Amino acid sequence: MFLFPAMLFAGFETKSFNFDGNNREYRVFIPNSFSPSNSYSLVIGIHGLGDNMTAFSNAFGEFHDIADTANIIFAYPQGMSNPIGNGWNAGAGTLGIYPSVGINDVGFINALVDTMQANYPIVVAQTYLFGFSNGGFMVQRIACEDNGRFAAIASLAGTLGNQITTCNPARKLPILHFHGTADVNVGYNSTPFGINVDSLIHLWAINNSCDAVPNMTPVPDTKADGFTVEHYQYTGCTNRLELFKIYDAAHILLRKSANDIGYSEEMWKFFRPHTISTGVNEITSNSKVETYPIPAKDIVNIQLQSIPNYQKLQVSVFDFMGKQIAQLFGNNSGSYSLDCSNLSNGVYLIKATNGSNSYSSKFTVKR
Repeated sequence: MFLFPAMLFAGFETKSFNFDGNNREYRVFIPNSFSPSNSYSLVIGIHGLGDNMTAFSNAFGEFHDIADTANIIFAYPQGMSNPIGNGWNAGAGTLGIYPSVGINDVGFINALVDTMQANYPIVVAQTYLFGFSNGGFMVQRIACEDNGRFAAIASLAGTLGNQITTCNPARKLPILHFHGTADVNVGYNSTPFGINVDSLIHLWAINNSCDAVPNMTPVPDTKADGFTVEHYQYTGCTNRLELFKIYDAAHILLRKSANDIGYSEEMWKFFRPHTISTGVNEITSNSKVETYPIPAKDIVNIQLQSIPNYQKLQVSVFDFMGKQIAQLFGNNSGSYSLDCSNLSNGVYLIKATNGSNSYSSKFTVKR
């Protein structure tokens, strides 16, 4: 179903697309073991204020080392330039100063997911999001406002911005948070940019219907890094909620090679059991449903002649969340043309049914 004319090598590649009239860049990491015939999880990483996609992605070599065996593709978006430095409209600021205010970064991150899923062999149900500092605030905003594309998220040293006054998402999702108690940029107990860590975790404990008191496990203190770590795991939740509290750690990333925990390793351990329930991934693709061109732009053609009694088939088209967007009924030719001009870039599912028999295939839309 996918073509990969430019994906003949592993490593980093910088790409861009137009969103809301702005050229938005992102950096993709492809593992050394990449094969177009395999399927991959997608992890999106969001940098902090004043940082950039290149430096931030280079900081996650331990995560990229996992990618070869875990089949992960990464995308690191670039924040818009502003007087404070590259950043995100995360709703986090102080003294009336809010980075990238007016920029639809929630929409951009979701559009990036659609773009990646349309161009790479991504398992839609295995899409994850993390961010550091201002990027962590951005992740929390997405979790509150538009989290439907992500199976789980992690925020690193960034809570919920003070402009985000309502957080009652329709969909509950697994949340992981890391924070150092000696962080002076985004304080553990108080920060002018948003709520503190305890308030953030309490918010998600209520949202995810968790028991009030978590289980706490001390992490073995095996590295002479000056830090000790407590791991809090909430129980009784509709979806997981966990916190790593790092005593005496500042506004930094922890690595397994030097610290008692590595953020990359812990994020993947948290992410990997979770998938998002979507109509696209609940049905196994079947090659008897043929589509072209790949990817589609304005029209997708559907061929069903290889299916018995194709004249009686009912054909339904679903978006990646499982919402039905079109329905077609059998004809004598077994050929259909579906207008895609009003569809967003992304992955869609075609399901053809005939009584108790069902056949399906995915197609992508990209412009």
